[in-house]
Amino acid sequence: MIKKVLKSIIWVFYTLGTLLVAGLYIPYLLYLEWRGLRRRREEVAWSFARWWGRAVLAATGSRVTVRGKENVPPGPVVVMGNHQSCFDIMLVLGYIDKPLAFIAKKELARLPLISQWMKFLGCLFLDRRDVRQAAQVFQRAVEAVRNGWSMVIFPEGTRSRSAEMREFKKGSMKLPVRANVPIVPISIDGTYKVYEGNGSMIGSADITLTISPPILPKDYAGMGTAQLAQMVQQKVAGKLTAPVKV
Repeated sequence: MIKKVLKSIIWVFYTLGTLLVAGLYIPYLLYLEWRGLRRRREEVAWSFARWWGRAVLAATGSRVTVRGKENVPPGPVVVMGNHQSCFDIMLVLGYIDKPLAFIAKKELARLPLISQWMKFLGCLFLDRRDVRQAAQVFQRAVEAVRNGWSMVIFPEGTRSRSAEMREFKKGSMKLPVRANVPIVPISIDGTYKVYEGNGSMIGSADITLTISPPILPKDYAGMGTAQLAQMVQQKVAGKLTAPVKV
C-alpha cells in the first residue's frame, strides 16, 4: 500500500512538471498564432501533445503495444473507440500518428494550462445539459472535420472504468456522417488498470491499442445512425475479450 501511495505521489509531481513545461510553450504558440503561422502552431502543439501523452503513460511504468498503425488513412477522420479510463486520452494522443482533437466536457475548460493546450489542439468543449450549446459545438465539429481536422469520439459517452464496454450511442455517429469522412475504429485494452481499477492509485499495466481498418463513407452510405453505431461497436469489440454491457 505504501509503495502504491509513493508511486502515485511521484507520478502526480512528475505530471505537474510536464504541465509546467507545457506552460512555457504557450507564449510561443500565441506568438505563432499572432503571426498567422497557424500550420506551424498546429505542428508544435501536436508534437508536444504526443510527447506528453507518451511521457505521462511511461511514468506509470505501463507497457504499450500498438497494432494496426498502417490503418490510419491520410486526411481527416473521426476516430471512435471504447473508453476505459482517463488515460485513454494520453494513449490516443501519444500513439496515433495523426493530429487529433477531442470533444470534451465543459468542466475541462476551467483547468489552467490544460484547457489552453486543448484549444491549441482544436478541442471543443461540450455542455451536455445545454441543448443549444451542444448543437453549436456539433456544428463546429462538423465544420472542423470538413476543413481537415481529425476528431476523437468515445461513443459510450463516459468511462466504463473497467474492461467492459457499454453500448455505443447512435448520436455519436452524426459527426462522421455529416462530415462524410472515414471512421477509424480503435480498441483500447488495459488502461483502466492504471488508475480506476487500481483503487484510484497509479499502477502499471499492459496496454494494447488496436487500430482497425477504416470504415469509409461508401461503406456506411444509406445506413441509419443506430445501424452504424452497431457496426462500429462490433469492429471495436472484435479486438477485445471483455463483454459488452448494455
